[in-house]
Amino acid sequence: MKNQALYSVLSAVMLSMFCLPALASSWQICRLELRITDTVTKPYPQLQAEILNVSAKTATVICPEQGATILFTPETSDYQAVLPRRTWPKKGQVVRVDYRYLDGICKGDGKNYPCRIKHYPTLPAQVM
Repeated sequence: MKNQALYSVLSAVMLSMFCLPALASSWQICRLELRITDTVTKPYPQLQAEILNVSAKTATVICPEQGATILFTPETSDYQAVLPRRTWPKKGQVVRVDYRYLDGICKGDGKNYPCRIKHYPTLPAQVM
């Protein structure tokens, strides 16, 4: 009986050493100051912008480079909806966006592949 209890405890310890818990990723955040350069309609409506300034929330975040051009669809701050097009910033305007991304594994067609979920919520004071 004692041997069986000892065996159970040792098995549990060994199992816990080899089975690490799965950790959830966290959102990585970059604050971007953007100058809107164009509105793109194909393949779907987006804004094209030049990155004027970049500020990472933590040292491990991979942010787009200053001076680069990005395409994005402006979203509400809760990521639940795209902003109505009539409220999108106009060409030449400077806006701030909290670019957020989450790296993970996506599933599709029976295969797993690495993917990045991206969000571009505009800050409440859009126009600077």
